[in-house]
Amino acid sequence: MPERPHSRYTRAKTWAALYCQHLNACYAIVPFSATNNSLSVIRCKSPEETHATMEELLQKAEACAAFYGARQTPEHAPAFLARARQAVVLAKSSDYHYYHLSDYPDFRLVICGLHDSYVRLPIWEMRTNKRYKARETAVPITSPTFERLRCTQFGHNILMGALIEGDQHALTFLKSLPRRTQNRLEHEKEDIQTRRYQGRPLAFLTDEKRHEIGDKISAGLKRYYAQHHFNVF
Repeated sequence: MPERPHSRYTRAKTWAALYCQHLNACYAIVPFSATNNSLSVIRCKSPEETHATMEELLQKAEACAAFYGARQTPEHAPAFLARARQAVVLAKSSDYHYYHLSDYPDFRLVICGLHDSYVRLPIWEMRTNKRYKARETAVPITSPTFERLRCTQFGHNILMGALIEGDQHALTFLKSLPRRTQNRLEHEKEDIQTRRYQGRPLAFLTDEKRHEIGDKISAGLKRYYAQHHFNVF
């Protein structure tokens, strides 16, 4: 899945940030769950609980490797993975629509560098280390400042994502715009919905890569936990 051009946000930066920020964001990373573009996480209530959950997962790393290596479906997951949710890792949340990721129903979370869209899934944004609820935008479409923001790429992406998902506030906002602008936005929305992604297949379930990345992640986390003591708060 190649990067979209001319972006300061990249998946590589998102990956780097999530490994640095997951503890305080209260997401425990499941060993051996990572592919090129996704991984599984467990939502926790506090950094302390996240730390404890990570310790438990590392003790059961072999069971994680067996489960994800066999490409089992979630309903066959071991009991200790019952709360695990598969997340897609993106540069920006607007990539969710660009790559038509609604075609992948197993995703339960979007992890991105910048939340610049409207998505039906919860969002974990690296830029602010903030978690957004499903369908929550960084700036509400009903906000008095959104009209000005709409003229930027950031605001345009939010509106376009909301229109694609059929959000009522976005549809109401669209009707307030000049007819020519309405037509242009409608055509753009239809183009995004009908245009299929052209490129290499999305690598979410590559066993070889999963084991390669999983081995590196698990080994690194084990060394880190062995050598450091967390100052959680």
